[in-house]
This record gives sequence, C-alpha cells and structure tokens, in this order.
Amino acid sequence: MDREARLSALRSRVRSTLDAEEADELVIDSVEDMSNLNDVERLSVASMSWGEGLEDEDGRRLRVLASVLIIVGSALGILSGLLLLQGNPVDLLAAELLETTPTVDLRMQALEAESGEALEGLTIEWLDLETETVLQTTTTGTSGWFMFEGVVTEPRLLRASGDGYVTSEIEMVAQAAGSPPVTMTPGSGTERIVLVVGDADDWTLDDATKLSTAIGIATILTGGVGILAGLEVRRAKKYRRTQYLAGIGLFSRGLILFGPALILLGMVLLTLAKGQFRDWEGDERVPDFS
Repeated sequence: MDREARLSALRSRVRSTLDAEEADELVIDSVEDMSNLNDVERLSVASMSWGEGLEDEDGRRLRVLASVLIIVGSALGILSGLLLLQGNPVDLLAAELLETTPTVDLRMQALEAESGEALEGLTIEWLDLETETVLQTTTTGTSGWFMFEGVVTEPRLLRASGDGYVTSEIEMVAQAAGSPPVTMTPGSGTERIVLVVGDADDWTLDDATKLSTAIGIATILTGGVGILAGLEVRRAKKYRRTQYLAGIGLFSRGLILFGPALILLGMVLLTLAKGQFRDWEGDERVPDFS
C-alpha cells in the first residue's frame, strides 16, 4: 500500500510539473504571437500609407496630363481662329480697318429683249449715280458679254446704248456674280430701271467674310478660355469652375475635331483626379438619408 501511495504521489508531482511547463510555453507563444501580430499591424499600416501616397501621386500625374491636353487642344483652337482671320486679309483689313469699300469685277451680258439673241457692239458705260460722270466705258463682245474691272460695291448707274435700241439705264450695285443680263428693246429713247441686286435677305460675299471673321474671333476667345482652364487645372483650386472653363474651350474648334477631342479627353481625366482639388472634399460631404 505504501508503494502504491508513493507511486501515486510521484505521478501527481510529475503531472503538475508538466502542466506548469506547458502553461509557461503557452504564455511565451502567446507573447510571441502578439509580437508577430504587432509587426503585421505595423506592416499593414505602412502598406496603407504607401498606397495612399501612390494614389496621390497617380492623381497628380493625371491632373498634369489633363492640363497638358486641355492647353494643347485650346492652342489648336487659337491657331484655327488665326487661320480663319488670315483667310480674308484683304476684306478684313481694307473694309474694316481702313474703312474702304470692297471692289469686284462686274461681268454681264446684253441680250435682245424679244428674241433673246446676244447683242454685239453695244456701248456700255459705268457712271456715278449722282453726277452721272462716266467712270468706265466698254463694248459688248460677240456673245454680248462685257466686263468692268475693279468697280466699287456701291450704287452706280449702268448705261447701255446702241443704234436701233432704247438706251437702257440701270441703277444697281455691282456683284461679282449673279447679275441679270441687260435686255435691249428695239426703238428709241431712254428707259430707266432700278435693279435691286444683293437684297438684304440675300447671302453675299461680304456677309460670308464678316461671318468668317466673327467665327475666327470667337474661336480665338474660346481657345483663350480653354488655356485658362488648363492653368486652373495646375492650380487645383476650383474643380467645377475648371470644368466649366474647359467646356467653353470645346467651342474653340481646333482643327475642326482634333482640338475638342483633346480637351474632352482632358476633362475625362480631370474627373478621375478631382480629389486633387482643394474644394472637392467639402463639396462631396453630403448627408446620406438612405
């Protein structure tokens, strides 16, 4: 019995010792595990911080690229506007800056009123309307055509005369094209006609020149607004204002479609980098009622 008791006591002490050692090992492992966990947490925080820095860097690069695209597209618009203005330098400088009247080459035909045949050898005079001073004189050719070179586009008097025909006097404004023929009636005397050429509702070369000039000036102005938008992208202060300015720059029509396409691409990239703007966070803090 004593032997059994001693063996039982020995087993109890060994078991107690083993239990104590296992507990110490568990505590040590737990501490080591916590240390490893802290390392993992620190690594995770560092990774998140690095990710945020990378995101900011990518946003900055997108913003710079958007700025370059908007400026280049707007500069092409300004170039297109200058080309439009240079397309009619004589009309623009002479008519607008020097305040002179444009001139054209007047070409018309003389026909017999009843038969419609071309009349050759008629005397054609181009006169001042008020004083009836003869400014130019010519005769009709074999096909009845005649021409006056470099006549001003102001009301003047055209006089056509010939043996056996009524002298025809026509009050008119010279046009480069579209003037009706001069019809001659057999007989004698003089017939006065007021010919309205270039009515206010008709489209003339001068109207086309003025429209081209207006479009060129508008193109240059909108291109300037687009360049301002590109500079605003660099400053990164007002996101919505920058997008509005870039939208105006779309009307600069650089090389018809190429310039607006660049500006539009820059605006798309700008939406991806809108977090770079100083006012964007405040604008996006909208309460969620869902």
